Parts: sequence; structure tokens; C-alpha cells
Amino acid sequence: MKFLVKLLQGVMASLNVIGAIWVFLIMLLITVDVVGRAFFNSPLFGVPEIVKISVVGLVWCQMAHTLRIGAHLRSTILLDRMPPAARRTIEILSCILGAAMFALIVYSGWDNMVDAWRIGEFEGEEPVRVPTAPVRTLVLIGAALTALQFLVMLVDLARGRSLHHAEAEF
Repeated sequence: MKFLVKLLQGVMASLNVIGAIWVFLIMLLITVDVVGRAFFNSPLFGVPEIVKISVVGLVWCQMAHTLRIGAHLRSTILLDRMPPAARRTIEILSCILGAAMFALIVYSGWDNMVDAWRIGEFEGEEPVRVPTAPVRTLVLIGAALTALQFLVMLVDLARGRSLHHAEAEF
């Protein structure tokens, strides 16, 4: 079991790095487009389509890792005021619902992803046509990894561990 969790964490961390590099590349692409548009009256073709597709892909590359390190935005006003047993119950329910929701994303998106690969679906028009199948695949991989991370967290809770992560004080 520990090997599988470590493997899962390694895959999530690798996708997180890919997502971070992707953000940097998109930033460069947008910068070149803006400079070309502003100073040379020559924008890059297809930048809006590439960015639109990329944002979806990079978010899903980082979703599971962000959950694992406890970096998703959350409000704990009510949770902090609950007794430990109630807090634990809410955390267990959250993990069950999270795993189910992300598993449903995989289930509901599977046929669309397969169809996108089969028909060569794309976003945009000539001269830049951005294929959507790779991003649809990333969405499902990210959702599957997030569902698995929720299950790992559920097992941790069942073993008596706490899910509380360090939170910023304002």
C-alpha cells in the first residue's frame, strides 16, 4: 500500500511540475503576443485558443497535488468550532463525497475523451487548430488522481490521522 501511495504522490508531483512549467510557457506566449500586437501590430495567431485550452489542462495537472498538500482554498470557521468527533465526521464525509464527485467526472467524461481522440476534435480555426483530446485526457487523469487522493485521505482518517494542514493566519 505504501508503495502505491508513494507512486501516486510521485505522479501528482510530476504533473504539478508540468503544470507549473506550462504556466510559465503560457506567460511567455501571452507576453510575446502582447508585445507583437502593441509594438509591431502583428499578434500571434491562435493565442486565445491555446490559452483557453491550456488553462484547463494546467489546472487539472495540479488539482490532485494541491489537494494532497492542503493548498485548496477552504474556510474552517464552522469546522474549528466543532467538537473533534463532529469534525472527523465532516472530514470523512468530505473525502467520500470528493472521491465520488471526481470519479463521476472521470465516468462522465470518458466517452467524450474517446470521441475527441477518434474524430480529431479541435478548438479554433485555421491557421491554428488546437487539438482538444490531450486536454480532455488530462482532465480525466487529474480527476482520477484527485479521487484517489481523496481515498488516501479517507484511509488516513480511518487510521486516526488528522487532515488539518497548516493554514495562514491573517
